Amino acid sequence: MVNQDDDLEQDEAEAPAEESMEALLAQQASVTEKLAGHKVTWVKVIQVTKDQVLVDVGEKKEGVVALSEFTGEAAKAAPAVGQRVPVILAGKRQDGAVVLSHRRARVELGWEAIIKAHKEKARVRGIVKSAIKGGFLVDVGGVTGFLPASLADLRPVRNAAKMVNTGVRCYIIELNEAKKQAVLSRKAVLEEEVGKRRDKLIDELKPGEVRIGRIVNASPTGIVVDIGGAEGFVRPADVAWGAAQASYQRGDKLRVKVLSKPAPAEPGKPEQPLYLGIKQLMPNPADAIRKKYPPKTVVRGKISEAGPAGVKFVLDDKRVAFSPAAECDPEAAYRAGDPVSAIVTGVSPSTFELVVSINKFEEVRDRKRLAQYLKAPPPLTLGQVLSPDKRD
Repeated sequence: MVNQDDDLEQDEAEAPAEESMEALLAQQASVTEKLAGHKVTWVKVIQVTKDQVLVDVGEKKEGVVALSEFTGEAAKAAPAVGQRVPVILAGKRQDGAVVLSHRRARVELGWEAIIKAHKEKARVRGIVKSAIKGGFLVDVGGVTGFLPASLADLRPVRNAAKMVNTGVRCYIIELNEAKKQAVLSRKAVLEEEVGKRRDKLIDELKPGEVRIGRIVNASPTGIVVDIGGAEGFVRPADVAWGAAQASYQRGDKLRVKVLSKPAPAEPGKPEQPLYLGIKQLMPNPADAIRKKYPPKTVVRGKISEAGPAGVKFVLDDKRVAFSPAAECDPEAAYRAGDPVSAIVTGVSPSTFELVVSINKFEEVRDRKRLAQYLKAPPPLTLGQVLSPDKRD
């Protein structure tokens, strides 16, 4: 991350504690040359008064910088004696004193840092100074950049005043060096941070674990849930058991189960979503029904509906059973209100109706009748043998 204030502190820290005469002369010549060429140069503070800062510009001369240029919005605070500060020539007074500008020097250095950050695609730090139509003005090391409202946050900024005087980290997305105009994007930084958190979270997730999340969007096509840095998708089939769907709204907090993690993204292919489940944390009603009515159980009731699809009838406990047409006698005339018996074959996962077979019940009953008919007669008793007339 590029930050001009950090560069200023580094340059100051790198200043040699002791300098040779040759170095001092070379430095003095460099200062004189840079000042004459209206370039930024670093000079040492020799005195701070109530309204100005005196700096050493060489040749036993002193330069004057207005104290307001250090204590205003563009700088942190008044410098200390002995501190090195950047300045640029602003002019001369009638008394011959050299007038310097610290603010303009900061702007020049700021532009150098901004150009470097733009080329390196590095972040910059700034302070939001004001909210204007369409966005914000941000001070980045003395340079004013424009932060469009659409790029100020991940979601629309509802209260622009709250952003004023706050620190922001941004990328420079547009730069006009000739006009010294910079367009910033804080949203790009936030999206990058969100992406890093999401990747880290998904890497830590394990299928089957339970997470607390908040609904971002709920629609008939599914529910999007934020589980603390990553958004997962709940398909309609994983919302609730059965055809009846529970009602969820944006902002609702709920527990979800991780069903599957997205595979590593492949170049040119869309990333697979993170699938979550809600119903998987609730008892499946079909399990309780299967426990009460296991397969091959005989059930009886009265027909409530008969048609081409099959026959429905209601048991004594008001549970509905359904025998598909393939499991009914095509020759039989089923009528509402008639009693009927069937054998359980399963449970419908969508309607939780018992799935039964009338034909299987009839087959079992017919087999029992046939077995009874073919059953061998009991052996004769002694009395029947001695009295043949009693055999009948």
